[in-house]
This record gives sequence, structure tokens and C-alpha cells, in this order.
Amino acid sequence: MQNFAINTQRGRVVFTGRTAQPRILLTHGFARSVRPLQGWIERLPELAIMRLPGHDGAPELNEVSVEAWIEAWQEALERLPGPHYLIGESLGAMVAMCLPAKAVVAVDPLLSVDQIWPQRRFMESAGDWLPPAYVALFDHPFDWVLERITAPTLVLAGIEPLLPERPTRKAPSLLTDADFDRYAGHPQVEALRIVGGHTLLDENPNIVQVLAERLFKRHGWQPQLQAE
Repeated sequence: MQNFAINTQRGRVVFTGRTAQPRILLTHGFARSVRPLQGWIERLPELAIMRLPGHDGAPELNEVSVEAWIEAWQEALERLPGPHYLIGESLGAMVAMCLPAKAVVAVDPLLSVDQIWPQRRFMESAGDWLPPAYVALFDHPFDWVLERITAPTLVLAGIEPLLPERPTRKAPSLLTDADFDRYAGHPQVEALRIVGGHTLLDENPNIVQVLAERLFKRHGWQPQLQAE
């Protein structure tokens, strides 16, 4: 695996993979490390992992905001040969759904934020390790993303319900039923709940892979044995 960087007007963005010209890009979620997700490069050799700015050694941009991340990665993708197929999880799915792509898989993407108690618990436990600018990312709902979805999108959410708040071994889905229904009602979105909670890329990778490949093939992707 190698790290590759692209300079944008917002700052330098980084992705990890086997090739400097990936066709599939996976955007990890908030406060995630790339290392547990490197198995996805084995599953899909044409895949690279887009590091969220300020995460896991990736540099910060000139602003800590989802909008800045979207702008930087949009500029970066314009310099990579396409078409591109995207997978995003959690906060990374917000970025992926706003980028130009042939098709997008959004894994347990956030929408409303007033009841995301697992995320709040995590941020409270982080203490001083988590800068206030990152906590502020969750101050407002992500409804605006619905207006920016233009590519065929598969939303995958876990069947472990968000509510009620309770002790859990793993984080449940962060989508309320109302959030899920809002995604399902979008003309470009197909929404499914599958076994697992919030971290479906870890908890149910085989099903996510099958569904992602099925979507991508419908929209022109032809898998290659090795990345070019």
C-alpha cells in the first residue's frame, strides 16, 4: 500500500491504495483509522481509501468543515481519471454523496443529529483529545446533503435500531426510522437495512461488497483482477 497526495486550493488531501489512479474510492468515517479498512483494498484492488482531513495522519485543510472536505476532494477527483465509484461510511458518506461519481454506496450516513447518543458518548469520552472544531461538525443536521445527491446511491443502514438509548457492545445504526425513510424517498436513492449496526464495513463486509459490486456493475464498472 502507498499513500498518495494531491494539492488543492483547500489544502493537501491524501489517499491510500495500490495505485495513484483508483477507480473506486472509500471514504472512512469520523475518528476512524485507515488500518482496519485496508482489507477493502484486498477485496477490491482498484479501491483506494480517502483519508478525511485531520484524520490518521492526514493534514488539516484551511477549514475544519464537511463543506471544505467536499470542495477539496471534488478538486482532487477532477485530476484523477474517471469515472469514479464511491463508498462512504458515516461522516465520510456525507462527503461521498456530494462528489461527482457514477454511483455511490453510503454506509449508515448521518442525517438528523439530535438523537445520535452513541456519537455524543464517544465525543464526551474523548475529552481534550478531540478539538472543539470536530465536535462542532455535529451541531447541525445534514439535511442539506439530500439536495446534493445526483448519482445513483445505495444507502445501507444497520438493523440495530438507534433508539432507545441503552448500553451496547457496538454502536447501533445512527439513522432513525424517519431518517431512513427520508433517504428512501429520494429519487436517486435505494435504501436497505442489513445485519449490523453503524460500522457495517467491519461488521458485515461481505454483504456490503456484494451490494456495492452489484450497484457499480449496473452503472458501467467492469472489475479488473489488478489495478492498472
